[in-house]
Amino acid sequence: MPYSIKMIKKIKQKHEREWLQIEGVAAVGIGNLSNGNPGIIVSVKNNASEIRRQIPETIEGVSVEIRETGEIGAL
Repeated sequence: MPYSIKMIKKIKQKHEREWLQIEGVAAVGIGNLSNGNPGIIVSVKNNASEIRRQIPETIEGVSVEIRETGEIGAL
């Protein structure tokens, strides 16, 4: 059974600062993954395969999905 959003949020908060320091990472959030379950989504500008080597597929039992989104900016 997937973790609750509250639990996923706590795990994300523990790791997002470190992940945001990786060159190419644009954002770290929570949402439905491609498998339909909630998890952590790491949005990257490019080179997703290189960043995947630095960020695990699961952390503390929560799935982490890398999505290549390009540059993210405010409108």
